[in-house]
Amino acid sequence: MLHRLAFISFVTLGAATVLGGCAQEDYYCDADGCYFCDGVGCRDVAPPDRTLCRGDFECPTDMTCTDLGCASAGCTRDDECVMGTVCRDGWCVAPTEPVPTPTPGDCTTNDDCDADLECLDGVCTPRVAPPECSADTDCASGQVCVDSECRDVEDTCHFNTECGEGRICVDQSCTPTCAVDNVCPEGQTCNADGYCENVPPPVGECADNTGCATGQICVDGACQDECSADAECGEGRYCKYGRCHVDTRPNPFCTSDSDCMTGAVCRNGACRSPCVEHAECPRFDVALTFCIDMVCGTTNEATTDCAAASDCMSGQSCIDGVCG
Repeated sequence: MLHRLAFISFVTLGAATVLGGCAQEDYYCDADGCYFCDGVGCRDVAPPDRTLCRGDFECPTDMTCTDLGCASAGCTRDDECVMGTVCRDGWCVAPTEPVPTPTPGDCTTNDDCDADLECLDGVCTPRVAPPECSADTDCASGQVCVDSECRDVEDTCHFNTECGEGRICVDQSCTPTCAVDNVCPEGQTCNADGYCENVPPPVGECADNTGCATGQICVDGACQDECSADAECGEGRYCKYGRCHVDTRPNPFCTSDSDCMTGAVCRNGACRSPCVEHAECPRFDVALTFCIDMVCGTTNEATTDCAAASDCMSGQSCIDGVCG
């Protein structure tokens, strides 16, 4: 303890050390630690517990993530640091700790981050969107895996009638149809089957937000439109988790019998006529060719063999309830 008490006088009585020259409790630090000392003796002042971190997002707003854990930066004097720490090269650290190295969680793509994080503005950040999935079992109860994203069941479709005008149900998503004079929403392209499909984002398009245009953010190495309301996203798209997405949510013609004329009932998003036999149905609507459960329905509804792509053979899609 001699080197710790060099600044005051002392005498040794048996096993106890009695100090002089210190009328009240004093605090000081040396290379081995920090202490409170008075005329009776000294006691250690431990530094605060340091929180381990994967990036700045796991530290308080006034601290930075480092290889030591969350640490305070920007000091110029020891008295600017909490007790138990000293100021070294602008960092508040315990006397025995080295100068820390910042670890903000830099990344280029989501692959550089843990599964519960995403690469946002070049830094691993807690996901605002559900993590990617490969099967329904990867999602929470009441959700299914669609296009590698966990979705609520009500945000998926089975038949075209659930999607509304100008869209068809492809692998549980209401996908826009397209032609030369009917272009796809931004972020999609028209395929040979006449419906829109997503265009994979460019690889390494950006490293952080500075590499994107105004109003965009860098997510997983690609620039995405940032938003707070659907109106900011343009035709055929909507705002979800703060980013613009192609709107593939169902938009049915009806959701309950009360949306239909008297005597009709709502089934699979469309108003249907009651029936007893198949022959009755085309008289109401040529698209309704079968009597199913006492209500007129489409051929696909009567012969459906899938609800999702996983119900079909490899390379096939489930379109309007039928593999093809």
